[in-house]
Amino acid sequence: MPRPSRRALLAFAASAASLAHRAVAQAAPLRLVVGFPAGTTPDTLARLYAAAIAGPLNQAVVVDNRVGAGGLLAAEQVARSTADGNTLFVGGNGPISINRHLTDRLPFDPDRDFRPVAFLGLTQQVLVVRPGLPTDLQALIAYARANEINYGSVGAGSGGHLFMAGVVQQTGMKGQHVPYRGAPQALVEIAAGRLDAMAAATGSALPLIREGKVLPVAVSGPEPLLPEVKTFEQSGVPGFNLQLWNGIFAPRATPDAVVDRLGNAFTAAAADETVRRGVAAAGFAVQPLDPAAMTRFIAAESTRWGEIARATGVRLAD
Repeated sequence: MPRPSRRALLAFAASAASLAHRAVAQAAPLRLVVGFPAGTTPDTLARLYAAAIAGPLNQAVVVDNRVGAGGLLAAEQVARSTADGNTLFVGGNGPISINRHLTDRLPFDPDRDFRPVAFLGLTQQVLVVRPGLPTDLQALIAYARANEINYGSVGAGSGGHLFMAGVVQQTGMKGQHVPYRGAPQALVEIAAGRLDAMAAATGSALPLIREGKVLPVAVSGPEPLLPEVKTFEQSGVPGFNLQLWNGIFAPRATPDAVVDRLGNAFTAAAADETVRRGVAAAGFAVQPLDPAAMTRFIAAESTRWGEIARATGVRLAD
């Protein structure tokens, strides 16, 4: 059989390269599914990282906002999606650590149906109140023992809801929960004086705090992030060293090699100065954790949130 000519070999190589190029160009986009509206912190973080990882992955990356049920709709969609690494969940406290303690009918199992890929960042919660209410935590507690307050959150079963329910229960305050679709809506209501209080992600509340339209009382976390604002511990209310966080999760059956490739891209993005500045502007801090460390962190968080859920009796409607 005659050997192929050099010209034929070159033509074959060019054809193969062209096919490979078209295959890459036609690759399905990577979807980052967010359970909250555009402009919220999870959405902001997702868009920051999406812009940073698209080039290294050689793949289009889109943010898909699937709003509803405090992030549960988005989580369920990703849990049921094809485990090929093209659909990822931007998860946080509620769907991953908290909701498992609030209902027996969760449509997915956070441990069985997901595997951690990358940690995006974490922040403290800040308790803010409308102008006219006390900004000293002990004074606010005394006021709310005598006068029922209403407090907002980004949805039933969210970190902000359970956090405030825990504070109310532990301190003897009288409080009524009012859910909103997102933090911006609730914060506007506080600024307008129609809502009394909220535990919000620091970055979400910071613009209105700076304008004096909402007033900070105390922050969660081991160290105060806002000048002259004490932590709950420093204000005499221990047990609320709980932070808000977001991470990337893939369906459990996603192959190790795919998870490693995606995790490396997110880890590299976390070191990018543009990403770090954007994360900081959102009030979050970059804290890279590998999947094993994420698993341990989530387990510890889930244990503490479970204690608060049992103490408060907060449940999701079945």
